[in-house]
Amino acid sequence: MGKYSHLSEVDKKIEIQGFGIKISRELKADLQREGFYPVALTWLGDDLTGPFSFTGYGDSSPFELRHEDCGYHVYRDGEHFSEVTFYKRPKFWDRQWSFGDGSESTFFVEEGMAGVITPCAPDNAFSENDDVLKVTGGRFPFVGLACYNGLSIWPSYGCLYTKQGSPCTFCCIPGDYNEDKMLIQQKGWLDGVARAFEAAVDELGDDIRNCSLTVDSGTLPGRDKGAWAYIQVLEAIKARIGRLPDMIYIRAVIEPPYDEEVLFKLRDAGFTGIQCDIDVYDDAERLAIMPNAKGKRPISDYVRILSKAKEIFPGEVATQLVAGIQKDENLLKGVERFAGIGVPTLVTPFLPFGQGLNMVRVGTASVPTPDKMRKVYGACAEILSRYNMAPPEFRGGVSSLAETMGRRLKRAPSLTNFGKPESALNLRAV
Repeated sequence: MGKYSHLSEVDKKIEIQGFGIKISRELKADLQREGFYPVALTWLGDDLTGPFSFTGYGDSSPFELRHEDCGYHVYRDGEHFSEVTFYKRPKFWDRQWSFGDGSESTFFVEEGMAGVITPCAPDNAFSENDDVLKVTGGRFPFVGLACYNGLSIWPSYGCLYTKQGSPCTFCCIPGDYNEDKMLIQQKGWLDGVARAFEAAVDELGDDIRNCSLTVDSGTLPGRDKGAWAYIQVLEAIKARIGRLPDMIYIRAVIEPPYDEEVLFKLRDAGFTGIQCDIDVYDDAERLAIMPNAKGKRPISDYVRILSKAKEIFPGEVATQLVAGIQKDENLLKGVERFAGIGVPTLVTPFLPFGQGLNMVRVGTASVPTPDKMRKVYGACAEILSRYNMAPPEFRGGVSSLAETMGRRLKRAPSLTNFGKPESALNLRAV
C-alpha cells in the first residue's frame, strides 16, 4: 500500500488543484508525439479531470509527472501519488489562428489558461527563464478543448480593466487589452472559428451531444459587457453549419450586462445558459481585490440580472466565488445568497498565475490548502443540498465542488485513445 493509496480520486484532485504538476519539456514533447492533447488536462480515472499540469505554477509544486511502466504517473515529493491519462490530440486542434505578419504582440500562457488557450509557437520562442507570460508570434486554436469534454471559444484575449490599469488582482487573464487581442475584429477570425467548430462537430460525431460549448472573455467595453461579440460567434457558427448542435450546454461566461434585454438577445442567439462571476462577495473585499468598475458594482446588480436570467434561459444560470482571496464566511454568505434565488455557485481556489502571480509575490494571497478547500466544499455542499440544488454543471477547471457532491462525467470516447469502453456509454453527468 502506497502512502497516498487511502485517498479517493476526489481527494487527489483537491490535493493537486491549486498546485499544478511539474513536467519537463522532454516529457511534454513525448506526450505530444504520442498524440495526446497538451497536458493541461489530466485524468484521474475515467471520470474526473482538471487542468492540473501548469508549468506556470513554478517549481513550488510538490507534484511531478513521470513516465514509467508504460504509463504516466504523478509523484508527490518523490512518493507515488496517482496514475494519470490524457485526452488524445483532436484533429480540429490544428485549425489555428495566426496574425500571419510575424507579430509579437500576442500573449500566451504555457499549457493554457484554465486548459483553454495553449501556445503553438516553436520551441525556440521561449527561454528557460521566462515567466508564465509569453510574448510570441505563434499560433493558437480557434476552438480550445476545456475540461470535461468542453469546447471553448475566446472572442477576445484581454480585458478592459487591464487596459484601464485596474485589473482584478487575482485574474488569470494575462496581458493588457488592445486591438490586437480583440480577435473578433481581426479579418477572417469569425470565419475561422466557424470552420474550426464545424471540424470539431464532424470529428466528434454523436459525441457532440456529450460535449459543451463555452464562450468566454475578459470584460469588453459597453453596457452589454461584450455580449455583442458572443452573439456574433454563435451567428457565425449557425451560418456555417446551419444550426447549433445539441450539446450539454452552450454557455456565456460574462460580466452581468446592465440592461436586461441583453439577456434575451443572448438566449435568442442560442445560448442555453449564462454564468456571471461575482468572484468576491463582501463589498469591502470587492473594492480591495477588484479596484475597477466590477468591484464597484453592487451585489444587487448580480442578484437582479441572475434572477432575470433564471426566467429566460432554459439551462443553468450560475455564478462563481474564489476561495483564498476573501474570508471563508463571506464566501459562504454569497453561496447561500445565490442559492436562495436558485443559482448555484462554482467555488474555485485562487490560482497563482496571471495577475494572481503578483499577489503571491507580495504575500497578499496564497493557494488555499487542500484541508481548507475540503472544509469550504463541504460547507458549500451543505448549503446547496439544503436548498435542494445540484452543483454547477460548468466545471470551471480546477474546482472540485461538483465531484464533492457526486457529479461525475465520463470522457467522450471520440476524445480518448482508449477505445469505447462500456463504462463510457452513458456520458452525461449524473
